[in-house]
Amino acid sequence: MGIFDFLKNKPKLIDEKSENIVLPNKEELKTNLDRIQNEIFQFLKPFGFKKKGKTFNRQTEEGIYQVINIQSGQVYSNLYGSFTINLGIMVKEVYELESNNKQKVIYQDYDCQIRERLPHLTIKQDHWWTILDDNNKSAKEVIDGLSSHGLDWLDKFENRDKICRNLGNFECDSPRGKLDVALIEIHRDKSKAEKLFQEYYNDIEIKNGHKEYVKGLADRLGIILKD
Repeated sequence: MGIFDFLKNKPKLIDEKSENIVLPNKEELKTNLDRIQNEIFQFLKPFGFKKKGKTFNRQTEEGIYQVINIQSGQVYSNLYGSFTINLGIMVKEVYELESNNKQKVIYQDYDCQIRERLPHLTIKQDHWWTILDDNNKSAKEVIDGLSSHGLDWLDKFENRDKICRNLGNFECDSPRGKLDVALIEIHRDKSKAEKLFQEYYNDIEIKNGHKEYVKGLADRLGIILKD
């Protein structure tokens, strides 16, 4: 099955005649996904990635973590029995500042300030691999995607200088990229951070919960915002 064939051959979880939910065997899925993630880890390990469960981390600068995560489809969804690959960049001071979070052994993609999905880089659309298909082929497609696009994307944000320079220059960026750069710059260039905070605050058109959150965050940091 080619990489595009999956998009028209998603796993059926409902028997059309009986209308009963038919789930793939849980143990078989786990065994096959374990094989896939171990193949991916063997590729990533020489690059310095560590593994816990279905997530891989590499620290590229003090407090900067690259994250690769295998996301499985939820039970009783049409994506159960399939997986995709998430990428992310976690900046420790932003993570801890915003949520009072504590340091982790392994950071997940939802901890990241910058996030992307591997197929969005390789084929410009979402894609989920079926776990019970040819696992060697699925693992190879993921590894090829990481090699050709994924690792390069991660390395565009491998340190604070690159994050502050590149965040905002890619289609995948979060709308709050300017705020994240401001939170990084607060300890590097306070005047620049204040300017970015004000610009971000001004761009929030409606006075809502998020605008109040940004105002409160600025107050905590000693930044005075003008309405």
